[in-house]
Amino acid sequence: MPSKQDMIRRIAMWQDVEEKIHAFFKARGFIFVRTPLLSRHPGMEPNLDPVEAQINLTNPSRDVSAALITSPEYSMKKLLGAGLERVYTITPVFRNKESIGPHNLPEFSMLEWYAPGGYSDLVNETEELLQHVLGDDAPWPRLPYGEAGVDAFGEPQTDKKRFFVTEYPVEQASLARLSDDGSYAERFEAFGDGLELCNGFCELTDVLEQRKRFEQEQEERRQLGKTVFPIDEDLLEALDQIKGSVYGNALGLDRLIMLKYAERDIRDIQILYFS
Repeated sequence: MPSKQDMIRRIAMWQDVEEKIHAFFKARGFIFVRTPLLSRHPGMEPNLDPVEAQINLTNPSRDVSAALITSPEYSMKKLLGAGLERVYTITPVFRNKESIGPHNLPEFSMLEWYAPGGYSDLVNETEELLQHVLGDDAPWPRLPYGEAGVDAFGEPQTDKKRFFVTEYPVEQASLARLSDDGSYAERFEAFGDGLELCNGFCELTDVLEQRKRFEQEQEERRQLGKTVFPIDEDLLEALDQIKGSVYGNALGLDRLIMLKYAERDIRDIQILYFS
């Protein structure tokens, strides 16, 4: 349990970074939104395990299987489908079956944003956000996946301290769109001082292709013995309403604060945390 003075110091770090984030997005015409934490469709990724819950409704009387979100992504895309264009949120997210360690907790904070634009627009905007929050105008080099020496654990092997890994393999496209020639996924990740910070990409809005990927992920989860969640039909309907190219990014806010203040353990920036 941190002392009162240490709590005040930690609160000040969070306030500083959040104020800079709000100022950055307000200046660019984004709308701040809040999204649900509990969902019947928490995510399909085979590598993630949501914190599951059983909801007992009284009116109407029925039991509903749900989970805490691993990301606000589905809700944010529904907002895009409803006609909003430039949106961002800061929200708690939850990951089950992950170790507690210097970079990980089962509950952490996510900054996520979406806007019209292309791949380079998002990479450039992310660089500008990081420079703004960190107070450092040094450029972040772009390393194509094939040149970054990414190992089996997804960690790039390079002597650079702050950089982007771009042009991910097609088989790692997840919810990302493919390049025009189909040679890579329009996805990137940012790394700073050994911390993986974000996962951004141009959004896949082809409903048939997205359904196909969801079905593939359902099968992967089934083979792994994990809970198989139903496909979010409202999300697919929303995707069908999105016109033009849009991008999105999910950035771990805790790790950004760690990077800014040179903290090496996520528990050293938390006011209180799961233990």
